[in-house]
Formats: sequence, structure tokens, C-alpha cells
Amino acid sequence: MTGLEKILDSIRADGDARGAAARAAAQKDCTRMLEEAVKRGEAQAAALTEKAQAERDSILALAQSGAAQQKRQTLLAAKVALLNETLDALLQTMLNLPAEEYFNAVVKLAAENAMAGACTARLNARDLARRPAGFEAALAAALKEKGADCTLSQETVNILGGVVLVYGDIEINCAFEALVETKADALKAQIGEILF
Repeated sequence: MTGLEKILDSIRADGDARGAAARAAAQKDCTRMLEEAVKRGEAQAAALTEKAQAERDSILALAQSGAAQQKRQTLLAAKVALLNETLDALLQTMLNLPAEEYFNAVVKLAAENAMAGACTARLNARDLARRPAGFEAALAAALKEKGADCTLSQETVNILGGVVLVYGDIEINCAFEALVETKADALKAQIGEILF
């Protein structure tokens, strides 16, 4: 081996050593950068997962709140409908009482609401046609105790049942539907306690 070959072998060996060191350093840098990238990726994935879970929880809470609100509204609507049906049934019961009970209730209602003075009592067409004998006298007698001088008018009034007392320009509505409507809040409270 000549001197030139020895120099070339030495340069090659030195180059190979430097190349191996550079490859080792590059491999170490690559490994470190890969580990850092994996850590950053895991951190970003964890942050995204946490954010997604928070959004999911928020959406779920909002949906549950909305569902609970809808349930309350549906329940309230059902209760109101049931109360209204009960009040309607009460009114129908009053309107469908046997004739004697019905007209006794009309007289009682008129007497409870009468004022002193001259008045006329008006019934609906159905009640005017089916009133029992002695009804006008019973009505006049009951109202006389309140100081009212009452006569039964042949003019009808547009009510479902009951009576309207007319004192000149003043009308006292003693219709059964007006009674139910006037007492509706108190009746709804009582019925509500029974039903719910």
C-alpha cells in the first residue's frame, strides 16, 4: 500500500466516522423531534377531546333543560285542559239538572244577586218555554225578600241557562256560565287540589 492509498484510506475512515456521527446525531434529532411531535399531538388531541366533551355536556344539558321545560309545559297544558273539561262538565251538569232542581237553582241564584227595586227577569228561549207552573210566583217571592219587585219578561236573553235581572239600564247576569266563569279561579284551585 502506497502513501497515497494510506492517505485516502485515512480520509475515507475519517469521512465514514464523521458520516456515522452525523447520521447518529441526525437520528437522535429525528427521534427527539418525533417524540416532541407525538407529545404535542397527544396534548392537542387531549385538548380537543376535552373541548368536545365540554361542548357535548353543554349540548346535553341544554337538551335536558329543553326537554324538562317541554315536559312542564305539556303537563301544565294537560292540567289546564283537564280543569277546563271539569268546569265544562260542571256547567253541563247544572244545565241538565231535572227541571224542578234547575228552576229552584235559578230562583236561588237570582235571589242571591238581587237588588232592591223594580226589575224584570229574562230567561233563554228554552227555559222560558219549559218553565214550570208557579216559577214566576216563586221567583217574585224570593226576590221580594231582597226588596225587589220582579216580573218575568217574555223577551229572551242569549245565555245557556240561568237568569238575567234587568233594573232599568243595569243588568245583573245570573247565567250559569257567568257563575262558573266568575268562580272559575276558586273552582280551579279546588278542583286542582282534588285532581293534582
